[in-house]
Amino acid sequence: MNYYVARNGKEYGPYSEKTVRDYVAAGSLLTSDNIREESGQSWRTVGQLLQPAAPAAPPPYHPPQPAVPLPYHPPQPAVPLPYYSQQPAPALATPQILPPDLHWAIVLLLSITWIFPFIWALVQASWARKINPTSKAGVAYALCLIFSILNLVFYGALIAAAVDGDRTAVGGSFLIQALCALLGGICYLTGSFSIRRSMLTYYNSREPIQLRLSGVMTFFFGILYLQYHMSRIARWKKTGYLFA
Repeated sequence: MNYYVARNGKEYGPYSEKTVRDYVAAGSLLTSDNIREESGQSWRTVGQLLQPAAPAAPPPYHPPQPAVPLPYHPPQPAVPLPYYSQQPAPALATPQILPPDLHWAIVLLLSITWIFPFIWALVQASWARKINPTSKAGVAYALCLIFSILNLVFYGALIAAAVDGDRTAVGGSFLIQALCALLGGICYLTGSFSIRRSMLTYYNSREPIQLRLSGVMTFFFGILYLQYHMSRIARWKKTGYLFA
């Protein structure tokens, strides 16, 4: 049977009873949270759902029947049981994978240093690889950094050629600079959408929170938009509440 959870005026789910118990063990759900069956309308608390069922009624009494003598079998030598060393019980909840928690406005402010956005993009890509080991966002961001450096190099060559009045060098430097800028932008978008895909997959299957990420916002705001949602997820893991 599946259940819906109500929190802050919104419903989340449906979740199976096992998923509800796992979330309570992990601290993501509180026993005071409201919950209802998928096919019902009445609400109760998670604690009421998890209460043990009432003991079953005793079976009806039947008078004992006269024993029938069993055939005699000689005792067999005991077979020693295999020895098993004690192993720690497996954890009930998935280990917490906290995303990088830095306010998007701080990321925007530090972006004036030019190099910080690349560093923070690699931090986000490293976290995305933890929730999706096949993520290639780190490679895409690294290529973006390389093309950005080449863009600056050829921009300097363009200025030098313009000062010398060498039109041929100016045209060649401009074309190479434009190509580096284009390739760098493509790598940046590739990395951002790779992280978006990893977040949507993980937080709608392994830890379902009904996460939605806009492709348009990802295209125009990249790591700033992704960081906003990473901070939301980090606060949810710390407090148990998912803020808008």
